[in-house]
Amino acid sequence: MVKIAYHRSNGILATVSDDLIIRLFDVVAVRMVRKFEGHSDRITDICFSEDGKWLLSSSMDGTLRIWDVILARQIDAIQVDVPITALSMSPNMDVLATTHVDQNGIYLWVNQAMFSGSSSVDSFANGQEIASVKLPSISSLYGQHHEHSNGSLAKLSESVKSPVAIFDQNIPGLITLSLLPKSQWQSLINLDIIKLRNKPTEPPKKPEKAPFFLTSVPSLGGEIVFKPNEISRDGSSGQDDENKSNNKSFELPPSRFVQLLRSSAESKKFAAFTDFIKGLSPSSLDMELRMLQIIDDEDQQEPESRPEMSLIELLLDYFIQELSSKNNFEFTQAVVRLFLKIHGETIRRQPVLQVKARKLLDVQTAVWQRIDKLFQSSRCMLTFLSNSQVL
Repeated sequence: MVKIAYHRSNGILATVSDDLIIRLFDVVAVRMVRKFEGHSDRITDICFSEDGKWLLSSSMDGTLRIWDVILARQIDAIQVDVPITALSMSPNMDVLATTHVDQNGIYLWVNQAMFSGSSSVDSFANGQEIASVKLPSISSLYGQHHEHSNGSLAKLSESVKSPVAIFDQNIPGLITLSLLPKSQWQSLINLDIIKLRNKPTEPPKKPEKAPFFLTSVPSLGGEIVFKPNEISRDGSSGQDDENKSNNKSFELPPSRFVQLLRSSAESKKFAAFTDFIKGLSPSSLDMELRMLQIIDDEDQQEPESRPEMSLIELLLDYFIQELSSKNNFEFTQAVVRLFLKIHGETIRRQPVLQVKARKLLDVQTAVWQRIDKLFQSSRCMLTFLSNSQVL
């Protein structure tokens, strides 16, 4: 006797002897109940399946044979290139692990009986017909090297080098990510925390005494000279000019951000504007949005009289367009959150902006419901496959 295997639930003991015969004994009745013959060389390993219905055996002749304990016959046999030295079956009976002579690594085999209902038991019952299979390859390229000729490998290399076609159009019902670094759009969400963390703990201290070689008075004589206010020729002071300048309507500087936003809104194509804000740093984008912030809107002026009001409305139109097209989804979500955090109070007070905000909410809800439905479908599929015996 050279090898034994015991199945505790059935009380069956399998033994291997030098005569290449596998014998099964009932440990309760203390008698032999099965005898399997078929290997032509030394048997290297045997193992039972979890339910005890199958017995698997490997031999130096390169064969792997599966025996049905209840039917008392062979149900399958395969021939491999390299003889098997050890084998073990998973508790779910869906994967078989084997090791081979002069081979480093463990090879995994899938139990096809778990996937197909029909089986060719009768064709392998006599032990004469054996299916010849090759070892699982580590990579697809390694497997194709052994299966195909050099000409096939040349065609394969050409197909690998050929560029993959990239389509600009989106697949209906799916979203497109911006492919930006995760830290870039996450910094927009946590910008306040980053600023608070980078804020110095102590304010800068003023030096107690100026250096001895610097003058501390505006003149060499030590007298402070005050210049009187210059009066214009018509007798009006500079304060009148200042009041006139304050009465003028506020005009935003024509920054690149504002120019692209207006031009994109006129053409209804926001691709250039999206590429521009994607290239901005989180702090720069935050500054551009805060430049449009309305600090004192107690006078309740009409939206047409405020340039920043029209720009906020254009930004809402941009967000609606971007969410509807499902482009740059995660980046757009981060920008919308920062935008609402800065201009949320202004939108709440202006009826015109409230209409745009409700439309944005409807688009956001519709898009998210579609994505959440896909998430739920994927979760259900994963749960179903996790609970089944099929890997």
